[in-house]
Amino acid sequence: MSITLLLCAGQGLVLAFLLLCARRNKTANRFLALLITAVAALITPYIIGYAGFYDKWPWLSFAPFSYTLAFGPLIYFYALSLMDRLPTRRWPHFLPVLFQFLADAIVFPLPLATKNWWDGFAHAPVISPMLEFATLISMAAYGIAALRRYRLYRQWLADNRTDGVDFDPSWIRNFLIALALVALIWLGFMAANLINPARNYFDQFLLYVVFSLLVIYLGIAGWRHGETPFPAFRMEPEKPGRSDVEKPVMERDWTGRGKNWLREIDEAEYWRDPELTLTSLARRLGTNTAYLSRALNESARENFNAIINRRRVAAIQQWLSSPDEARDLMTLAFEAGFSSKASFNRAFADFAGMSPSAWRLKSQKQRALESV
Repeated sequence: MSITLLLCAGQGLVLAFLLLCARRNKTANRFLALLITAVAALITPYIIGYAGFYDKWPWLSFAPFSYTLAFGPLIYFYALSLMDRLPTRRWPHFLPVLFQFLADAIVFPLPLATKNWWDGFAHAPVISPMLEFATLISMAAYGIAALRRYRLYRQWLADNRTDGVDFDPSWIRNFLIALALVALIWLGFMAANLINPARNYFDQFLLYVVFSLLVIYLGIAGWRHGETPFPAFRMEPEKPGRSDVEKPVMERDWTGRGKNWLREIDEAEYWRDPELTLTSLARRLGTNTAYLSRALNESARENFNAIINRRRVAAIQQWLSSPDEARDLMTLAFEAGFSSKASFNRAFADFAGMSPSAWRLKSQKQRALESV
């Protein structure tokens, strides 16, 4: 039992070190490395306990290994630092874990008899369950906050970029789901301990196997995504541009204005620019992102990503319909403004209903039938 947990915790610490060595997302990777280390620390008393350390050296009781009240803030700051700026004042979020540390650190150097009395009088019946419930409440609150930010971020990607598939933030969602599942399992063990107080730490082994698997999952998946360059969530100030007339916002003809801007987009073929974003398009049209996004949504009933990529796909379909078109698909994709194979294939499947190669084959067969 001890070796099983030791191997998992050790592997997690190695992966945490690799995260610290990543060149991108340094701040986010530090938060994830700290989270992995905190979970590994939580496992440590059971590693040494199952190995008989507490039987041989009972003075090890109350060694400060538990930092569970840091889980919630670390979860939130990791997710937030991948998507957006962090708040300037972060230290207040970690005050609860300081008190948790002191609850053990103050008792740790006391004589063994005093520690045993304190454990039976206050720690085991009151403080330990209170800290566990506080941890789950903290994880739930910070996890919900991170999930809300994640949903806003996904919407922002669709509304502001055409290459969102290249920066798919699903890892953040999966990270939060994994932690939520572990929290539910943890809650189940807490309920079992309340129902049957006679349970001992050997009955907790499966829970710490779950924590061990969490350490490995966070380490491997976090390392795989450790250098993914997620675009930062930025909102442009809503200042009028040169084409915005001095008229109350509610009185504007958003549909008409959107149609005019769509016409200008088509005439200038702005969609050919692989680095086009809502912000850069707004600058070209002399407006701001808020006005442009609202006008396009009301006139086309689509977000920025769909409007631009639909035009790119339509252009490629038109090119492929020509019998003289011999260029390969990726050349056409780059010509139309796509910046990667992933975004090209995803957009083409969404708007054409099939892959680019299937569309080319279909066009060739159709021309062959027409020539017969």
